[in-house]
Amino acid sequence: MNNNNDRSWNDNFKAYTEYIVNHKNYAGLPYERGKNGCVKWVVAGKSKQGIARTNWWNEKCKQHDIPIQKGCYAIIARLLHPTKMHTCQCCGKQLSIYAVYPSKLLLTKLKKDYDINVEQTSCTIMEIVQHHFNAEKDLKYIAALFGVTSYANKTDLIEQIKRLAQSEQSKYLSPGVMSNCPDRFDGFHSDGLCCRERTDKGRHKDNMQTYTQDRRAYEEWADGNHNLANRLMGEFHKCTVRYECPVCKQMAQMSPDHIGPISLGFCHSTNFAPMCASCNSAKNNRFTLSDVKKLIQLENNGQTVVSWHAKYIWDKCKFNVNSDDDAKKLSSIMAKCHQNILKLFSVISEKGGNELLMQYLHPEYSLYDYRFKNFNPMKLEELQIIEKPLTSKNKRKNQERYIRIAFESLRDFSKKDNRKVLFYTDRKDIQEQTDQIIGLLNDKKMSEAKAKLNDTIEKLCDYVENGD
Repeated sequence: MNNNNDRSWNDNFKAYTEYIVNHKNYAGLPYERGKNGCVKWVVAGKSKQGIARTNWWNEKCKQHDIPIQKGCYAIIARLLHPTKMHTCQCCGKQLSIYAVYPSKLLLTKLKKDYDINVEQTSCTIMEIVQHHFNAEKDLKYIAALFGVTSYANKTDLIEQIKRLAQSEQSKYLSPGVMSNCPDRFDGFHSDGLCCRERTDKGRHKDNMQTYTQDRRAYEEWADGNHNLANRLMGEFHKCTVRYECPVCKQMAQMSPDHIGPISLGFCHSTNFAPMCASCNSAKNNRFTLSDVKKLIQLENNGQTVVSWHAKYIWDKCKFNVNSDDDAKKLSSIMAKCHQNILKLFSVISEKGGNELLMQYLHPEYSLYDYRFKNFNPMKLEELQIIEKPLTSKNKRKNQERYIRIAFESLRDFSKKDNRKVLFYTDRKDIQEQTDQIIGLLNDKKMSEAKAKLNDTIEKLCDYVENGD
């Protein structure tokens, strides 16, 4: 067994790690070896080793005139990689580090329109075009999918698609491996596209099929009209028009970024900021000073931006953010608070307190569906929203799914080994307050139980903020 998630390494991956750590492109990038002699491929970003790696990547960005901003590490990781082919830790398969493989959406279209049935990582989009498309009408079909307006011949079309795959992310293309810098030595996830759906819970087939429904909002117990927000996310995913990304300034299809990440306790609402998928992925669960100012502005305009359980820590700290570093620190605090709150919810659920927790879910948002007019990802202020009641069957199905996922997530949370988070729910005073909440529920004192829950959440957040 190896040190990376206690999973066995394929022999090809072992050889890959040795090749990479000894390559001149990575000279000076720190690493250690475990007792078994293998490279310690993964480090925690905040560890001494992780900080040293981050400094190394920052220096490489400066050497190549790449600004230190969202998405910069993905760019430098691709630039430095000597072969542009990554080896999967699980199966040992070699895949391109670029987005040259057909996405599940493209595979569905090719199957439906041309009866082309291929495995996702068995061939690249260039190979698919080369072997399956010859007639001019078919080449135009492919060109339209990728926004290619003119091409001299099939070879030219393939070259244009290849350049597109190497420069940006398209909803019709998937990278052979996702960037993950500086945690992984080479700046890429250990598992390739070939195995990631199986090994990464967040990308399991069931989860990805419902991604535009963003089950994360249910799992994170986020406030906000989840049905409306999900539908608007779907509009982003359907839009194939390319715009200049407000972050990296590259032309790309826009993806919806939560200005306030739901994993920090913010609402799942329609307050999206458009940006390319690469920048969205690089932002992860952090926000910037600009994001904080925008969230405060939305609040001043009467909007609710943060979920009820995160409001205390947000209100306490938001006006102390005066720089991007401050925003990063608040992101970290809110992430830890949110994890502690979910842990508290899971304990309350285990002790029979679901009746209390149900008070904070909003199945009523499942009563309606939404359609849009004038959708433009860069001009959401011009969007027209059309609300339509759902049928009784769909209402019930959506409500049941929403509630089921929310409580399943609490059961799963209690089983997780969250070693990166310090939980304060095991403190004697917190345990006593949790028992008091359950006691109040047993005595049918719902309002008192809710008040005690609020007190407990505030105490947890204070512990996190102060590092007690």
